[in-house]
Amino acid sequence: MGLRRLLGLGGDGGDPPEIDTRIATFAPQPGQRIEGEVLLRGGSAGLKVEGLYLHVVGKVLGWNGSVEDREWAYLSPSRSYLDVAPGTEERIGFHGRLPWDCPITEVDGRTVGVDLSLTTTLSSGPQRSVRDIDLVHVAAPPLHEAVLSALRVEGHRVADAQLLDSGIPEVDLRHSWIQTFHLEDGTGVPSSEVTFVNNPVGAMVYVRRAARHLTRWDEKPPAVPFPVAHHETGEVDLGPRVREALDQLDRLRY
Repeated sequence: MGLRRLLGLGGDGGDPPEIDTRIATFAPQPGQRIEGEVLLRGGSAGLKVEGLYLHVVGKVLGWNGSVEDREWAYLSPSRSYLDVAPGTEERIGFHGRLPWDCPITEVDGRTVGVDLSLTTTLSSGPQRSVRDIDLVHVAAPPLHEAVLSALRVEGHRVADAQLLDSGIPEVDLRHSWIQTFHLEDGTGVPSSEVTFVNNPVGAMVYVRRAARHLTRWDEKPPAVPFPVAHHETGEVDLGPRVREALDQLDRLRY
């Protein structure tokens, strides 16, 4: 976001304090480490920090059309309590690891329309807090790229993706919300949807017919699952697995 002036937190008159959160890790993938720093400037009167909190937050679409912020990860600052003297600045490093179920914002270097951000909340006493919000760019792991590439060969290309407030029946998820990729055919007509349940070993991939107007998993058309391991990426041709899933979709009734 760039430097944000913290009006009202540094006393009356003069230059206000400023905050700027800077993400140093470029386009991390789920499961990878993310680092950066928070720059604080004391302004004319200085700044007392009584809490510094960093959360990776995504905007999730609910069944009723509402959009809410949901937390995916907490990043640890090196310091959370400090005084920034007038006319000086402090740099607080932070780090953490994106969870394996962290949403993906880019596929093949192209944005998929998912709103994911790092929200830095600074507390300066009771009922005195401000937030600095910065976009987080998360790249698709090689497994996701390989599956989506195989689907593209079969005529299904990624249009965009959504974060949906829905679990998957009989599947143990860390959160009750998921990311779904919407695919379309060569003419731009919605054709199918793909959801990845990712973990350190690989992913269970779910493919179904397109049903963008529905949010809840159990209301959508039935899905065909198939597993892919991370070590298979680049070593195994996923084309037959994808074609078999698409053939099963054609045979399913809905």
